[in-house]
Amino acid sequence: METFTYRGKTLDFRSITGTVLDTSTRSETHISGGGGGGYIGPKGGHIDDISIRSHNTTLQEFWIKTEDGMEKSVNISGTSIPLRAGQRITLIAAEQKGRNEGWYASVINHNANQFSFICDGASLNNLMKLEVFPKYFLFIGFALWLALAVALRDGGLAAFFAIMTMGIFAINKNVRIKRLISSLNAHIEKVSQPFLQRG
Repeated sequence: METFTYRGKTLDFRSITGTVLDTSTRSETHISGGGGGGYIGPKGGHIDDISIRSHNTTLQEFWIKTEDGMEKSVNISGTSIPLRAGQRITLIAAEQKGRNEGWYASVINHNANQFSFICDGASLNNLMKLEVFPKYFLFIGFALWLALAVALRDGGLAAFFAIMTMGIFAINKNVRIKRLISSLNAHIEKVSQPFLQRG
């Protein structure tokens, strides 16, 4: 299957075809929050507001029997693929060369003649770190401003040059990320298409 190469990093794509034996979907709720602190004394006090946030994650598990007779469990999160027992599917997985981990990128349902993303280009980029903002982006900007301030002996001028430089960098990086995501999506569809046509 055709590989995908980006700035020296290569993604291998492989396929697994089988018949769905069973499928189940569940939702997990994650709750986080903070606040509620404060102070109460003889002359009064205050209580901070409590902030509670929650989000749901969809988890799907299905079993397939591969063409060589093996049974395999597949777990995906963040999306739900319409499947039922007895349907024949092909999973397309992406793996970065040199790393011992991979992710399912798409599924082709041969009975329904349907293609679905499991992990699109944006998700794969985040997981594989092909093109992301530097972890210490703000720290780099501060270090640049500090170096320029020392060199130019003018904090205001240094701030102007630092903001301009980091702004141009951020815009270029964002454009590269968008192009990469688009290319990855196109590549996933390209390697999936022959299986969709195969039926």
